[in-house]
Amino acid sequence: MLVSKSKYEDLKRALAVETGRRAVAEAKIEQQAATIARFQGQRDDLRSQLQHLQDEHPDTPVSVQPAVGDARVAQQLSLLERARRSLDEQVRTLHAANLAQEQEIVVLRAQLAALQPVEESAS
Repeated sequence: MLVSKSKYEDLKRALAVETGRRAVAEAKIEQQAATIARFQGQRDDLRSQLQHLQDEHPDTPVSVQPAVGDARVAQQLSLLERARRSLDEQVRTLHAANLAQEQEIVVLRAQLAALQPVEESAS
C-alpha cells in the first residue's frame, strides 16, 4: 500500500506524540505504584508499632456508661427531687400562714375574754 509523503509525515508525528503520551502515562503509573508501596510500608510499620505499644501498655478499661435502666432511675430521681423541693416550698408557705392564723386566734380569744366579763356583769 502506497502512502503519500505528507500523510506518512503526519502519521509519524501522531505516532511520536502518542508514544510520548504513553511514556508519560507509564512513568506516572510507576510513580503512583511506588507511592502506594511506600505508604503501605509506612502503614505496616505504624501498625506494628501500635501493636507493640498496645502489648506493652494496654489501654485502660473504658468507663462504663450507665445502662438504660440506670438512666431512667436517675431521671426519675431528678424528677422526684424537683417535686420534693416544690412541696417543701408549699409546706413552708402553709406553715407561715398557719402561724399567722394561730397568732390571730390568740388575739381574738384575748379580745373575746376581755368582752365576756363585761357581758356577764351586764346580765
